[in-house]
Amino acid sequence: MWGWICFLLALALLFYLYFLKRELRKLKQEVKDLPTRASFGSRLSLDFREKTLLELVDELNLMINGFEDKNRQAKEMEENVKVSIAGLSHDLRTPLTSINGYVQLLNVTNDEKRRTHYLTIIEQSVKRLIEMTEHFYDVARIETNQKELVLASISLSNLVEEIFLSFYEQLEENKIELEFPEEISDRKIIADKLMLTRVLQNTVQNILRYAESKAIISYAMDKDFLVLTIKNDIKRDSKVAIEKVFMRFYTEVSSRTNAEASGLGLYLSKKLIEKMKGKMKAELDGNWFTLKIHLPINRIQA
Repeated sequence: MWGWICFLLALALLFYLYFLKRELRKLKQEVKDLPTRASFGSRLSLDFREKTLLELVDELNLMINGFEDKNRQAKEMEENVKVSIAGLSHDLRTPLTSINGYVQLLNVTNDEKRRTHYLTIIEQSVKRLIEMTEHFYDVARIETNQKELVLASISLSNLVEEIFLSFYEQLEENKIELEFPEEISDRKIIADKLMLTRVLQNTVQNILRYAESKAIISYAMDKDFLVLTIKNDIKRDSKVAIEKVFMRFYTEVSSRTNAEASGLGLYLSKKLIEKMKGKMKAELDGNWFTLKIHLPINRIQA
C-alpha cells in the first residue's frame, strides 16, 4: 500500500519537475527573444500554473512595462527634438535674414538717419533672437525634466501687478488699456516664482502682439485653486484657432509670416503651469480671448 503511494508521489513529482523545467526553458527562450521581437504590448506568459513562476512572470512583465514606457518617452523626445530643430531653423531664419539684409544696407549708406534706423531694426532682431533661444532652451529643459521646481508661498495678485506694470510703457504705446479688479483676493499660492514670472511675461507679450485695445484681469476661487483670468479683445483681422493655441510653434498666422511670434510662448507657459501642478486653458468668445490659469493655493497661510 505505502509502496504504491510513494510510487505515485514520485511519479507526480517527476511530472511536476518535467513541466516546470519545460516552462523554464520556454520562459528562457521568450526572454532571450524579447529584444528582437518585442513591440508595445508584448508580454511573457506561462501554460504551467505554478504560483512562484507566475509571480516571477508578473515581475518580469512589470520590468517590460517600465522598459516600454522609457522607450516610448525616448521616441517622443526624439520626435520633439526633430520638431524643435525644424521649428528653430524656420523661426531663426527670419530675424537672421533681417539682420543680414540691414547689415548690408548699413555698409552701403552714409545717411546717418538711415544708419540709425537700420541699427534699431538690427537691435530689435537680436533681442528677438535672444528671446526665441531662451524659449527653446526652457522647452528643452522642461521636456527632459531638467528644470527644477523651487516652490514657495507667493502673493499672485502682487506678482501679476508687478509684471504687468513693468510693461506699462509698451502697453501705453500700443494703446492697450489695462484693467485690474477693484477687490483683490489676498489668498496666496504655491508656485515657483521664476517660472510663474516667465508665464506672466509670455502672457503680456501675447497681449502686446494681438490685443486690440483692452486687457482685463480678475481672480476667482475654484476648490483648491486660485484662478487668474486674463481677458483681452483681439484685433479684427486676427484669426485664432483656439484648439491650437497651446500647440508648439502655433501662431495665429497660418502662413507663419508673423516674425514677432515663435509660437512657443503659450506652449511653454502651459508646460510651466502644469509642472507647478496647475492648469491653463484658453477660450474664445467673439473677439475676446481669455486665458484661465489655475494655481494651487497655500492651505497654510503665513
